[in-house]
Amino acid sequence: MIMKIRQLLISFLLATNALGAASQVSKTYYVSKPGTLISMMTQEEANSVTHLTLTGKLNAEDFRHLRDEFNNLKVLDISNAEIKMYSGKAGTYPDGKFYMYMPNFIPAYAFSNVVNGVTKGKATLEKVILSEKTKNIEDAAFKGCDKLKICQIRKKTAPNLLPEALADSITAIFVPLGSSDEYRNKNRWEKFAFIEGEPIETTLQVGAMGKLEDEIISAGLQPKDINFLTVEGKLDNADFKLIRDYMPNLVSIDISNTNVTAIPDFTFSQKKYLLRVKLPHNLKSIGQRVFSNCGRLCGTLELPASVTAIEYGAFMGCDNLRHVVATGNKITTLGDDLFGANAPSKLIYKK
Repeated sequence: MIMKIRQLLISFLLATNALGAASQVSKTYYVSKPGTLISMMTQEEANSVTHLTLTGKLNAEDFRHLRDEFNNLKVLDISNAEIKMYSGKAGTYPDGKFYMYMPNFIPAYAFSNVVNGVTKGKATLEKVILSEKTKNIEDAAFKGCDKLKICQIRKKTAPNLLPEALADSITAIFVPLGSSDEYRNKNRWEKFAFIEGEPIETTLQVGAMGKLEDEIISAGLQPKDINFLTVEGKLDNADFKLIRDYMPNLVSIDISNTNVTAIPDFTFSQKKYLLRVKLPHNLKSIGQRVFSNCGRLCGTLELPASVTAIEYGAFMGCDNLRHVVATGNKITTLGDDLFGANAPSKLIYKK
């Protein structure tokens, strides 16, 4: 009986690993001639790729294929590819317009397109790694790429950023060590979250209260280095204290699948890089100044229907936050100056 259970467990683990592996398809291609990327694979192969590394030579035709095909592309690494000049109508510019694309420029509309007057970005793209040779990121290159959380640039001096090329409210910029000030002082880069070094992403299963630090250490990480954190399982006040005091470089945190019902005072206060938060499904209360002075927290923050209390100054200084949406009708406690003294309320109730 024990042997059968063990065999079933092994079979389950193998099946789970196979499923996880099947969800990520990584490919590396050397493109010897610009404009020939799509000829190196079938349409089915292109659409199966989630993580793509390209070396060699690319041009605007290749970017058009990356944009319009490769339907599941999440991560694109072109840090060791050279972008060649191209003139013609088969590039990325909308409506087949003749355009001259310059060398080592990320082309205009590289990952966005205009359809019936509406600009739509590549919906699957989450991370892009650009070469140290990058000179420009052209107009609307990544406009509408709403899931693009990481743009990593190997270049120590900031490339020119053209209008609407990147959204500072969506994408964190990872740059070489010692170069963030140079980027920050460059025109159109001022409002981005700049972090030096490699982006660190981790998903942790925490089986017992107060064990978040143990899981981080077991993963071979240090709390201060983590940028993108997903936690599932159990958290308590000691875990939130760890997040508050020792995780200054968080860009995104997802605690939606935890047991948490209350977020303690000041937990995320003054986290200057924080762009996105997913709250626990069964959350009931948000403490005082939990998100105060998270100046880059952006978009719309949706509160679970279970929330009953939001305390004083919870969103004070969150100037980029568009709305806080209450999805339920259970909120009975609203602290004074939720968004700061004399600041307009951004709290809306979803019908």
